[in-house]
Amino acid sequence: MNPDFVALLRCPKTGSELELTADEFFSNGMVRTGRLTAREGGAVYPVINGVPRFVGKEHYSDSFGYEWRKWPRVQFESENIGSPMEGHTTRMFRGITGLSGDEIKGKIVVEFGCGPGRFLDVVRSWGGIAVGIDMSLAVESAQENFKDDAMVLIIQGDVMNPPFARDAFDIGYTIGVLHHTPSPGKGIKALTDSVKSGGLICCCVYSKKSFYDYPSVRMFRMIHNGVAAGLGTGFATRMTLFYSYFAATILYYILRAVSMVPVLGSRVVDYVGKYLLVNLNIPDKRWRILDVFDAITPFYASTHTPEEVAGWFSAAGCTHIQKTHWGDTSFAAIKQ
Repeated sequence: MNPDFVALLRCPKTGSELELTADEFFSNGMVRTGRLTAREGGAVYPVINGVPRFVGKEHYSDSFGYEWRKWPRVQFESENIGSPMEGHTTRMFRGITGLSGDEIKGKIVVEFGCGPGRFLDVVRSWGGIAVGIDMSLAVESAQENFKDDAMVLIIQGDVMNPPFARDAFDIGYTIGVLHHTPSPGKGIKALTDSVKSGGLICCCVYSKKSFYDYPSVRMFRMIHNGVAAGLGTGFATRMTLFYSYFAATILYYILRAVSMVPVLGSRVVDYVGKYLLVNLNIPDKRWRILDVFDAITPFYASTHTPEEVAGWFSAAGCTHIQKTHWGDTSFAAIKQ
C-alpha cells in the first residue's frame, strides 16, 4: 500500500479521516502490514499483505474469491497475446466507459468490484492512477498482480458502504459486479458519492433475456446454491468446477458438431443452451471454463432493463445519462 493513498480513505462507519501506522514494508517501500485508525471513534482496520481490510468476511462474494484466485490472470491482456481473445478486455472497457487513453491519463480512477484487476490493468496501461475495491478474497490476486506498482491501491471492502472520501475520484466505474449485490441502485449511489462533481460514472450489469437470464443458467445456479447450503460450499464448488471443465472441453465441441447439421442443428444447439445445459461459444478454452463457472456460482445474479439502470443513475443525482456500446445495460453518466 502506498501511504499517499490514505488521503482518499475514510472510516466506513463514521466517515472520519484515517491515520496509517506501518509495521512492515515491502522491499519497494510500500506498506505490507499495519493499521488504519479512525480519528473519530477509534475504529481500527488492518493492512494485511499490502491490502487495507474494511470487511472481515467475504459474505455473499465467496465464490468470486475462489474464482479469481484460481484464474487470476486469464483475462489480462498480457495473457492473451496471439490468442482469439487478444484485445477483448480493452475493447470491453472502452465499449462500456467510452473512454480512451487520453481521457484516463493522470486521472484518479476507482473500480467497484475489481476482482483480480483486469480493468485496472487497462487504466494503468493508459496512465491512470487506479484504486480497486472488492469484498472477496480476489483482492489477494489483485494485490499480487500489482504488487510492484505504487500507483495502484487494492482494498477489501463493501461497495455498498465503501471506505472512501466523498468526491475523491475523477472517474468511477463498475463492470459486471452490481448485479451480484443485494442492491445495485445503492451501489451506483455509493459510486457516485465517491466521484467528484463533473466526473464520469460508468456501469454495466446483466440484462434481461441475456445468457445470464437463460432458464438453464438460472437452474444450474439454483442447484449450485442449493448444494452449497446443504452439503457445503466446498462440495458445490468442486461439482460446478467439474461441470465447467466438461462444458468447455467436451460439450462445447459436441454442440459445435451438432450445429453443423443442416436445417435443425443450430436450433437444437440454441434450445439445449437456453433450456438444458450451460454452454458458452467462446473460442478460448480458458475463458469458457472461467465464464461457465462465473455464471453458475454467484449467490446474487439479478438481471435488469435499460430503464432500471438509467433510473439508478438518475436517483444518484447524475445527468447526461447515456447508453454506451456494450449491450443494453451498459451506461455512463456525469455526476452533478
